Amino acid sequence: MPVLLKKILALVIGLVVCVATVAVLEQVNHSLFIPTSASTADAHDPSVATAFMKNLPVAAYLMVLFAWLAGTAFGITAASLLIKRVSRLFVPIITGVMLLSTIANFYLLPHPTWLMIAAVLLIPCTGLGTGWLLARRFKVTETPIQ
Repeated sequence: MPVLLKKILALVIGLVVCVATVAVLEQVNHSLFIPTSASTADAHDPSVATAFMKNLPVAAYLMVLFAWLAGTAFGITAASLLIKRVSRLFVPIITGVMLLSTIANFYLLPHPTWLMIAAVLLIPCTGLGTGWLLARRFKVTETPIQ
């Protein structure tokens, strides 16, 4: 299989792992903090979701932040393990997609200011840290894509 195809497939699988990790951890979070007053029909109403999120404890928001950070780290790790090296494209692309989707989420639902600041600072740090740790484990590729 050509190197370019391997890298593209590894990147796509890394992004899938990133999204799946966030989805699983946020589903666990949703099962721990179940809305009691809202029915399932009201769950899609933005005002009901906003009222529910304003009453969430800090632990629920910390779990969401952990899900975003774990998704970033696991996505980069999965992509790197598939090609047995760290590509210079995996870290910025997977970190960038996670950061942009997180920022988009801030516009859709209300989040505390501390969570928004922490996410914008920690997601890039997690991506860079994961890339650095994996670069110590694997050889860094010198060419971006061939």
